[in-house]
Amino acid sequence: MKKIFSSILACTLLLLGTGCSEDYLEKNPTTSVSDDDMFSTVVGAETALNGMIRSTYMYYGNHGRFGQKAVDIVMDFMADDLLQTERGYGWFVSWYQYLVSTNATNSDLEYIWAYYYDVIDNANLIILNVENAGDFALNESKGLSIKGQAHAFRAFSYYQLVQMYAKRYEPGGANTHLGLPLVLDDSGERLPRSTVKEVYDQIVKDIDAAIAALSQSTTTWGNKSYITLPVAQGIKARIALTMGDWSTAADMANKARQNYKLTNNYKGGWTDSTDQEWMWGALLISEQQTSYASFCSHIDPLFGGYATLGSHKLGSTEMVEHMADTDLRKQLFQPEKFFSEAVMKSYFAGGKHKYVGYKFSGYGDWDTDYLYMKAGEMYLIEAEALARLGRDAEAQEVIFALTSNRDPEAVKPTVTGDALLQHILLERRCDLWGEGFRWLDIKRMGIPMDRTNKGHNETFWNGVGRLEPNDWRMTFLIPKQELDANPNMVQNDTK
Repeated sequence: MKKIFSSILACTLLLLGTGCSEDYLEKNPTTSVSDDDMFSTVVGAETALNGMIRSTYMYYGNHGRFGQKAVDIVMDFMADDLLQTERGYGWFVSWYQYLVSTNATNSDLEYIWAYYYDVIDNANLIILNVENAGDFALNESKGLSIKGQAHAFRAFSYYQLVQMYAKRYEPGGANTHLGLPLVLDDSGERLPRSTVKEVYDQIVKDIDAAIAALSQSTTTWGNKSYITLPVAQGIKARIALTMGDWSTAADMANKARQNYKLTNNYKGGWTDSTDQEWMWGALLISEQQTSYASFCSHIDPLFGGYATLGSHKLGSTEMVEHMADTDLRKQLFQPEKFFSEAVMKSYFAGGKHKYVGYKFSGYGDWDTDYLYMKAGEMYLIEAEALARLGRDAEAQEVIFALTSNRDPEAVKPTVTGDALLQHILLERRCDLWGEGFRWLDIKRMGIPMDRTNKGHNETFWNGVGRLEPNDWRMTFLIPKQELDANPNMVQNDTK
């Protein structure tokens, strides 16, 4: 068997005191462990899984590269509801200005591609080898959970990639346009791009395999970094929503949220994975926090990181002003109601920024956890899917269950049809701000990306104030490094 030991595992086993450097893309480092050794036991496979989980929040040699939450910032910053009105320290600004996604030679563009394919490479190794562990029969429950999580990670990674690097999935369409190379083994073969339909077929196959394996396992894990059956169901709900499979989306979202409660601490619940609404996240400890190269550094105005030092992240006026004053979500964009004048001058530049968000504030704590999935998202998926199915009364009940938690004076909607759908979609924007969904939602629904009249600084957006659904800039270019390495690769359109 070949000696293949991905950089994710290498970094994890070396404890990564200072993070991986730019050579994290190297697939065959000089110090390697054979697959035979790694997967000779279920414990070895568990080590591989832990390495893959660690990769979602570790440092990749750049203060704008720290795993999944770095991608989440990009997905919101390229849209309309999360913004900053001045350059600050410049991190993520080129994404906001569409200078990264449209430049095939940009290293940040290559980083996201490589990050997810590195996760896929490691998932492949687990899927291919875990059942061959010598003690698998004695540890079948844990082994099945590990394999199920690997399938879920592979499904999630391809799902993220295909939304960014290919044109949108069209519900009901043929979807024969170019998708991604489907790497499903460790052969190293340079593959051509499969169609978007073929990619989604594989995504569905993987998430179904994850659900099947996790359904058979009774193993429990110590924290929410691991993918459980409800999390896998939640990922399937996301996928089904993108594919326009409304019945499956509603069903999976409903099942996923059953053992979770909506938070009783909205103002402080989004940096602590022990909150009752959290389904999936990353638990950061002092030895693993990445300081300025972290989500909290870039988004928390009370942290002492980049957000405080001139890169405040704001909510759009359209989104914030939709919410009632009694809505806890709105209050997290109104710091003047909670902080003294001295604090305002210190952290909010004297209040000159309107609607600074402190939803993710750890109030100076460097070890805040990273949120990947919460029960509130499942309510939103279920409500949207029910509304699209014409089941208005049920959709009204589901969305009200969420909004009444966020706003004690919320009123159940009485509108129906498209008006109800638009209400749900606006609530989705309010509830998922900063969680990495807005650009993906704009693309999946085939609506314009429109920043006009929402509080953005027009001189700062580099001419990208509005993009139509068919604009080529709504699809990332394939990185040049991949084009050079893979003779079967084809670039996306640039017109």
